[in-house]
Amino acid sequence: MISSPEFEFCRAQKSDKKAIKRFYRKHSYSASFMGLDSCYLAKDKQEIIACVLHSQLLVENNQSFLHALVVDPAYRRQSIATSLLDYCCAFHPLTVCFAAPKLTSLYLSNNFQLAKPEQLSPLLAKRYLQYIKTKPELAIFIRDMNKHQQSPENKSNK
Repeated sequence: MISSPEFEFCRAQKSDKKAIKRFYRKHSYSASFMGLDSCYLAKDKQEIIACVLHSQLLVENNQSFLHALVVDPAYRRQSIATSLLDYCCAFHPLTVCFAAPKLTSLYLSNNFQLAKPEQLSPLLAKRYLQYIKTKPELAIFIRDMNKHQQSPENKSNK
């Protein structure tokens, strides 16, 4: 867990599941938990203000899938998404996400690189092909923490 003077960043516990689902519903976001998911939170005085999911999909898969990054509108433009990405990606050395073009600057400024479908694991490539059937504009981003070593315990707060 990392705390800044204002916000706490942590990995969600089982006891947080109902609050996480409420947070996503409140922000009109449909997110579901899969078998090997980890959820990371930003909190302000115990209230969830941002959330993101990491799905490993398979135990042997070295690429994890980042999705459902949502920051409460009242807390946007305070580097919370950046801090949450730094925190959760430290636990997942090779992170992939699919995002709309309007989010390109967010991901590129957070050590992600634009990628091509052939750089994805077979499972994520299959998922990407499914997603672009309804959202053909989605871009692929990959963040390789092996190129940007930083453990969550040594991370400085922003």
